[in-house]
Amino acid sequence: MITKTVIKDYVSKKCPYLVKMELEDKTLVQLLENSIDSRKKYQELAEQEKEISVEGGDEDEGFNLVEILRDYPHLTKIIKKYERNLPKNAVEQLIEQYNDDQIVSKLSRTYFENKYGKENCRRCDVNEDGEDFYNQSAVVHLTNKYLNDPTVKVIFEGQIELNDLRARFDVLIKNDDGSFDIVEVKGTNDVFKHPKKAPEIDTAIKDKYLYDLLFQYHIYLKVHSNIRSLFYMFTNREYEIKEHTYPTSNNELNDLFILKDFINLKDGTISLREYFDGDYYIDDSLSDEEKEEVSIEGIIDKIHQIEKQTKVVPQMSYFCRKGPACPFISMCFGEEAEQPNSVFKLTNWGSYGGYFGRTYRIINDGISKISDINPELYEFSEFKRNGERSNAYSQIQYQKGVIKEKYLLDMKKIEEIIKRDYLNDQIDYLLFFDFESFQYPIPLVEHVGPWKQVVSQYSMHIVKKGYDLGKHDFAKGSGGLCQHYEFIANPDETKYENPSIALYQTLKSQLEEFGIDPFAKNYRVVVFNQNFEKTRMKEFNEDFATMADFDLLQFVRNFNENVVDLLDFFTSGGMYCRDFNGRGSLKVVQPTLADDENVKEFYKKRLPFDLGYSLDYHKGDKCLVYNGGICLDLYKSLLVRSHLGEENPNLKTKDLLAEALAYCKIDSWGTVIIYDILKNVYLGTLKLDAKVI
Repeated sequence: MITKTVIKDYVSKKCPYLVKMELEDKTLVQLLENSIDSRKKYQELAEQEKEISVEGGDEDEGFNLVEILRDYPHLTKIIKKYERNLPKNAVEQLIEQYNDDQIVSKLSRTYFENKYGKENCRRCDVNEDGEDFYNQSAVVHLTNKYLNDPTVKVIFEGQIELNDLRARFDVLIKNDDGSFDIVEVKGTNDVFKHPKKAPEIDTAIKDKYLYDLLFQYHIYLKVHSNIRSLFYMFTNREYEIKEHTYPTSNNELNDLFILKDFINLKDGTISLREYFDGDYYIDDSLSDEEKEEVSIEGIIDKIHQIEKQTKVVPQMSYFCRKGPACPFISMCFGEEAEQPNSVFKLTNWGSYGGYFGRTYRIINDGISKISDINPELYEFSEFKRNGERSNAYSQIQYQKGVIKEKYLLDMKKIEEIIKRDYLNDQIDYLLFFDFESFQYPIPLVEHVGPWKQVVSQYSMHIVKKGYDLGKHDFAKGSGGLCQHYEFIANPDETKYENPSIALYQTLKSQLEEFGIDPFAKNYRVVVFNQNFEKTRMKEFNEDFATMADFDLLQFVRNFNENVVDLLDFFTSGGMYCRDFNGRGSLKVVQPTLADDENVKEFYKKRLPFDLGYSLDYHKGDKCLVYNGGICLDLYKSLLVRSHLGEENPNLKTKDLLAEALAYCKIDSWGTVIIYDILKNVYLGTLKLDAKVI
């Protein structure tokens, strides 16, 4: 059965192998098993990739288990069996309890129940007792029953079938004239392409959403020709909560949602005329053959061809490694696809000298190994356009065996950055800083819209000129002219109050406590990949321009201006390590450097504590928060729990916040160590297995 999940994955991932799996339940179960086995690994990869933006194209959300299960609800029991076998610590169980992937769908149903009356609305995916249906035939049966029931005005989660095509709709509305309106609900406010990528069309839908809509339109029009309109319903990014009610008050649902009419057949008009003409995608520059390729009927025909094949041979595609690499690569191409020499490991980061277009060409040309790449043929040069050393070129040279040493060091570049941002007479303090934030489909606190980042926590290690880590006590966070400070808002105390103002007030006072003038220029705020931190601070000054104290706004602006990026050492080619494997996020650089034998021996003689333990996010079975995803999901869960007025004496908020603080402390401490390693390499006190340029 062809569903919209199959259509979207065919359009967005260009993977016939995945499509074949989704068309066959038995194979799909295997895929779901693999998904669970790979989930933690995939989550870590996703976290690493998000730290550095990928050049070229829209980032893909990857394999979405939730969306798969929506179209294959009969597999829910099977997947739950596997999930029960997954070990979860107390924090992960709490997150699972309060995580609600369907919160937007639930609120959208309430929106229509308020408008049309709950007694006139029906769901097709639950029985009379409110239990989920796992039988597709039962859903189709209920859909037809409610379509023919004059007392039912609105139908939720129904299915319409046409031969081997199945379209599951979110909302169907019966109009007084006998026509129907179909509403597609999206739990995002990011339905449209960025104006810079489609300046001539201010309402251009992203392809994966466009073909979702086209597929439904194709079936509805043939089965129920009296379809009047198709709508997209999505969250309003400008919406802010006014009443303190979770998930939101009924009074605010009209403000939360935007309902956009894309096709109105009754009026004889079609919004987005450039997209619709019957079943065809309209682009006058395309030939008839090309139009057929991108039409929904053409795509369905291609999927039918895949379905008829007894065996689909996996084909290498750029989409296999797209942001982050598919967690199922080894299923298709064997273990070699996970090795450092795999073309899927070739860096795609523009700041590293790798670019989307080049990687796309290489993979589509069938080259499977980095060592087989001809740098000249694919326009890789030793230096990037700005004159800095290209790590992509270095990565290729490593895999070809041209470079034998573990590290490649450009000492002139390292010296330039250190003297500019760290070691000069104008700088007295280095503040190694890391934010943690969260976002949610609907606002959980005041003064932010849906999916808006809310900073709730930070960790900061202040290092004074002349510091000595040999006199530092990591557990206490003090000593050796190095002091640790931190902040996290307590949801039980702040409730719906936005934690941002208290966070920056605390930060300002901690600087003053250490003896730093918050408005001075004699300190640098050291972060790893400055885009995130600088953007959050810029947003604060914009969002709280009329609410925060003027001095606080000035402080945040000055703090932001003092930011320097530790990532510069690596994107510039100052230091490249063979074991980075084309990546450069904090979660790659920190452990790679810390695990180096020369580095471990160097710090073993100088630190009064175990360096490895102080940088270990897992710490055996005792660490409850061991990656960024869990950290932000924990805070969201605690907020929801607080809003619901629930408690758990065995999982006290204060204790769980301490776990989140411990995780964040390792992040900022990791940047201290990375800098200290680089400084000692520059000074010549730490020797690495390196080719020095």
